[in-house]
Amino acid sequence: MKISKNTMLLGGAVVLGVLCFVGANYYLRSYLANAESRLQGSYKTKEVLVAREEVVAGGVINEDNLAVRTIPERYLASTVLSPDDLEHVSGQKVMVPLKPGDPIDRGALESGDRVALSTTVAKGERAITFPVDEISSINGMLVPGDIIDLIYSGSGVVPNSFTVPPETDGSPKQLAHVRMILQAVPVMATGKTTQKRVVKTEGGSEREVDVNFSTITLNVTPAQAEQVLMAQKLGSLSAVLRNPDDKVVLEKTLLDETTFKSLGSRPKNGANGRYLEMIVGGMGTPGGLRVRSEEAANPLAALLKNAAAQQQQAPAAAAPAAAPNAGDVRSRLGITPPATQTAANPFPLKK
Repeated sequence: MKISKNTMLLGGAVVLGVLCFVGANYYLRSYLANAESRLQGSYKTKEVLVAREEVVAGGVINEDNLAVRTIPERYLASTVLSPDDLEHVSGQKVMVPLKPGDPIDRGALESGDRVALSTTVAKGERAITFPVDEISSINGMLVPGDIIDLIYSGSGVVPNSFTVPPETDGSPKQLAHVRMILQAVPVMATGKTTQKRVVKTEGGSEREVDVNFSTITLNVTPAQAEQVLMAQKLGSLSAVLRNPDDKVVLEKTLLDETTFKSLGSRPKNGANGRYLEMIVGGMGTPGGLRVRSEEAANPLAALLKNAAAQQQQAPAAAAPAAAPNAGDVRSRLGITPPATQTAANPFPLKK
């Protein structure tokens, strides 16, 4: 059978196309396999539990609202749960709302394998929780493990209450004041969080996550717990952040509104800041002096004081020279003075 030239060209083109297809397919598969292996070395993945649907805070997680997703490990926190933990976390509540696809974190669970908080309280100590606002919680930046001082602010009878006019019934006046009641107190928990929340960033580093809270739990003694409860009932409490290495016990001072409003000491002798102007010696004479005295209640004392000062500043007048007598003149001229004679009485008296 004779094959035409066109048939041979067509067959060659078909065979060449098949070879090109097989070669390109092989090349692409090899390239993708190599790229995938390189990516797997840089982005090692891990299967984790994620929310299949939205779960509100306080909601219960179970097999119906959970799913398994493969996520690169570099983007996951060390506390993320895996499918092997499903039977341990199923039926537990979450403290934060979850969106679809959010990984289930161990710290987001209300219970779990965390130890009971009471086991962290030493013998003889107590854990007390009280509400805080944005100011008393240091703008929500407190985290478990911080060391704080507690300052009370409210009204009450202080030493300065007896120096101001009393109330209508004669009792001492209640003055607003602040004072420190506790020093170097460790924070056990902020809200329901008992440890810092740390997540990994895309660069592989770790950073803390701010958690909203409205209460803090402190580790105190029974007596200190009573002070906190009483202070909470009578006024307000504010937390002051302290360096953990600062072990100095500060003296407990009290600042009341009378001391805070005082801008200076009381004037002496009850002058109350009044002045009395006096003119000494007349303004038209060289020795005239104008006196502005702060002791308006005793102008005479101010007058005498300024007159004495003026007298001390004036130069002492030179003593006048003694006038020369006749004896001094003769001695200067070298003339010897005559001898002194007793004059006879020309008219003696007869007996």
